[in-house]
Amino acid sequence: MGDPEAPVFPAGYRADDGARRLALDSLILSASGWRKVFAKDGDGESRTEEISAADREIAAAMADTFAAFLLRRTGKIAPCMAAGIDTRFTGPRIAEVMIRVFDLRGVDVRYLYITPAPEIAAWVRETPEIDGFAYVTASHNPIGHNGVKFGLRGGVIGGEDSAELIRSFRLLAEDPARMESLVAELREPPQGSAARLRGIFGETEKRKMRAETAYERFTRRVVTDRGSPEEQNEVLVPLAREMRRRNCGIVAELNGSARTLGIDRRFLEEAGARVRLVNGRPRSIAHAIVPEGGSLELCRRELEAARRENPGFVFGYTPDNDGDRGNIVFYNEKAGRARALEAQEVFALACVSELAFLASRESGSAGGKLAVAVNDPTSLRIDRIAAAFGAEVRRAEVGEANVVALAGKLRAEGYTVRILGEGSNGGNITHPSEIRDPLSTIFALLKILYIPGIFEIWCNRIGRPDLFIPHPSLRDIMDTLPRFNTLSAYHPDALLTIRTGNHGVLKARYEGIFLREWDRRRKELSERFGLRSWEEINHEGIDARKGMGSAFRTGTERGGLSILLKDEIGTIRAFLWMRGSGTEPVFRIMTDAEGGDPDLSAYLLAWQRSMVLEADETG
Repeated sequence: MGDPEAPVFPAGYRADDGARRLALDSLILSASGWRKVFAKDGDGESRTEEISAADREIAAAMADTFAAFLLRRTGKIAPCMAAGIDTRFTGPRIAEVMIRVFDLRGVDVRYLYITPAPEIAAWVRETPEIDGFAYVTASHNPIGHNGVKFGLRGGVIGGEDSAELIRSFRLLAEDPARMESLVAELREPPQGSAARLRGIFGETEKRKMRAETAYERFTRRVVTDRGSPEEQNEVLVPLAREMRRRNCGIVAELNGSARTLGIDRRFLEEAGARVRLVNGRPRSIAHAIVPEGGSLELCRRELEAARRENPGFVFGYTPDNDGDRGNIVFYNEKAGRARALEAQEVFALACVSELAFLASRESGSAGGKLAVAVNDPTSLRIDRIAAAFGAEVRRAEVGEANVVALAGKLRAEGYTVRILGEGSNGGNITHPSEIRDPLSTIFALLKILYIPGIFEIWCNRIGRPDLFIPHPSLRDIMDTLPRFNTLSAYHPDALLTIRTGNHGVLKARYEGIFLREWDRRRKELSERFGLRSWEEINHEGIDARKGMGSAFRTGTERGGLSILLKDEIGTIRAFLWMRGSGTEPVFRIMTDAEGGDPDLSAYLLAWQRSMVLEADETG
């Protein structure tokens, strides 16, 4: 964890202004997290544990910024916060620097060391004296990257609070005099600092056990939508009985992530599942961090192997490194092999299950307003699913914090928002959680597979009671979903490298090109695909502004831009989408189209790519 006696900035150990500037220039700051390559050798795939002098200073500035934020926000002399890391190799070095700064500023630090992101969030939420958390992670970025997510009670900081933190951090990190002062303070820590650090490190194991207990208790509440243990057991006991009766098995390919030190295996086994654990030791990282594409191949093979031994194995999952996101591989009985679900499919299945589960309860059919909060590149498939339950779909800009903030706004307006999330990334957030969690996704699937009546409710809601079967497979359920062709956010065709740094300028050029192209293609789009009109929406934070032009965008104009394509009666049948990533140096595009027409999907993708690339080349 660290050496309490050794200074993090010994005499002569410093970064010059140029090195600090280079380190700052490579740092991506967004509501989704602060990230860069922290590995000292500069390799994004590096497994070195060392970080540079400049990056130690950046870590110190991050901590000093959050400490000041907590002191202001709480008004306490000594606010209390939790700290944790995922299993990236540079995590302990970054955390050690940050913990020393927190201690220097009088913050009471509760350190968990390696812990899944949903666990630290649940512990903070369930522990009244803890005011917030700092979690060292780069989420799904490659293993040599790292960074931090800051949170308050329950979830990651977003909105204006996030913007305030970023502004404060820049003011500090870009001021050489202030940075020199901070480093000087850390070179000669106050009396008793080493003893306090020994106490922080020494209490880690005990606090980790408390965090796991809080996380397990909170997860039971999330999964069941019930408050007391007795009410929760009304859902969990019959679910476990049915899962054991049908010999349910789940592959947990954890890829050496923070979930290796979480509750997964125990919780799933207590719920009635057989668990096949793969890469279950911390840092046993066998493939890329992002749980997409090739990263799910090992889980797919393991599921097929498990299925040969026990036909009760139905699906598997692989999380990212901080463990707040997990995508699914399922066994397709009709094809006789396993395959990975697309992120949009995972979210769609979770929405069907949770909305049907809500409808199965008296409170879910009482006629109140229902909504699902999603990010702007979430497939229109969710709109069709939500409509079957009388629910509205509202969209926010990409970023978990944005979707959570939108759900909070909707609840304040009287809506029930049982499920929310970023369909483009997979996984989901189930109320009352404010963070994605693979266990929420897994139990959404388990409920529709093993709780009698849930699948039947869905079949009835879509007017197809003939599709109901008592013991459906995931393939059976997927066959009932609305048909959409959606480009994955991680497909190579979705990733563009652009030269235009000003996204407002790029979007203005794109809009002009789109108007020209719409006029040129109008007849073809109508006759071939039935697309007759369009509407533009710009998403920034939780705001969705309908209209074309810079008047409908603010600031750096880096939010998502969607072109909704409608049929003759004004129903949205497809969309084109674009946005620069807030956490990676890439520009993403996406297309989504209703129905199974591959020609339409190919047409929209080629059209969207050509327009964005032309807008970039115009400059």
